Amino acid sequence: MGKPETVEDIQRELLVRVRTEGVVAAYEASLAICRDPKAPAPARATASATIFRVAGLFDRKDGDKLVEPHEMTADQLNAEIKRLGERQSRPADDSDIFG
Repeated sequence: MGKPETVEDIQRELLVRVRTEGVVAAYEASLAICRDPKAPAPARATASATIFRVAGLFDRKDGDKLVEPHEMTADQLNAEIKRLGERQSRPADDSDIFG
């Protein structure tokens, strides 16, 4: 018989499961709510806000602030022009997100 697990061992294992299985399950549940046209509007709003928050879209740091073109350096302008060109060359997705 092996050594009994300590509380710390159990907590550590649980934390690993939460950060792997739990995060995937929570994401899938939130996404399912967002995609369900029969879900109540508040539930869809909460689920979408959760996904945005986890993605870091609500927590922009000062360094991530959107910079207006007249405030950009030459390197920033070139990077933005390149990004927009790549975006424009992608095939259009004409799907209606409100379906």
